[in-house]
Amino acid sequence: VHDCFLMNTHYTNRLYRDETDYEQMRTLLRDTYPLTTPTLNCTLGDLDWWRATTNDPQVLSKVQLWFDPLGLLVAFTWPGTNQIDVMVRPNHRIVEQAILPRAELDYRQALAPDATNRSFRYWSYEVDTVRNTMLSEHGYTRTADFFTFHTLPLNQLPEPPLLPAGYTIRHVAGEADLEARVAVHRAAFHPSRMTVEKHRNVMASPTYRPELDLVVVAPDGTFAAYTIVWLDEVNRMGLFEPVGCHPDHQRRGLATALMREGMYRLHALGATRAHVLSWRDDSAGGFLYPAIGFAVTGKIYAWEKNLSL
Repeated sequence: VHDCFLMNTHYTNRLYRDETDYEQMRTLLRDTYPLTTPTLNCTLGDLDWWRATTNDPQVLSKVQLWFDPLGLLVAFTWPGTNQIDVMVRPNHRIVEQAILPRAELDYRQALAPDATNRSFRYWSYEVDTVRNTMLSEHGYTRTADFFTFHTLPLNQLPEPPLLPAGYTIRHVAGEADLEARVAVHRAAFHPSRMTVEKHRNVMASPTYRPELDLVVVAPDGTFAAYTIVWLDEVNRMGLFEPVGCHPDHQRRGLATALMREGMYRLHALGATRAHVLSWRDDSAGGFLYPAIGFAVTGKIYAWEKNLSL
């Protein structure tokens, strides 16, 4: 049992317990999405994707939850191998002053005594002066690694997808398509840790919609490209995560067509904007998304510190 402690500001923290906690985490993300630009936290789709595809079967048991005196969830952490993602309500940023040392302590305790790599990462937007100042004061340095957050308004009906002859777009047919769906993901992101079990977890996620798990079918019947679109109905927003194309079918406009189909479906479902993230600006996504109309609305950087014993 993890100790629960009280800070000067009367926040309490504890470890994740059950699905009720997961729903509170989703509520925090839904509530905070419209409050900042770029959005301070990840989206519902991100959280579901992280949970479904994690390589750590015990990851949820390591999630820290932080509550105010009335029992409202004001922040939570999502731990990685050597990093932490922090989701927090904007009017409770002070709690990060307690989250950071707790995250460092948990990381130190999990390290093997003879570990040679002791670098720890904490993510922060380029424009987040509150977090950036805190990280600098605690000895962190901003690295060159970042994700770019892209946004596209969906106020007007998106352009229809255009495909080469013989290619078609449809959504996955559940279990019947599962192995083929995983195969195209693994080919696009080779080497990949994606498995049938993980995608089955994806399909069981609360935000997942089969009609938004899209694939391009090649003339020979195999899957050539794919994306999942995650719809936040309350905020009328969709996230593309992930987007991929089989190496044998690249440079034919398939990813562009697939995303246009996703935009069309989002618009039909009442969404007013779409998001997608790319790894830095010099990746395939970094070039593709601006080319189809997405604008850069934020860059979230990895800050790093070496945690000696």
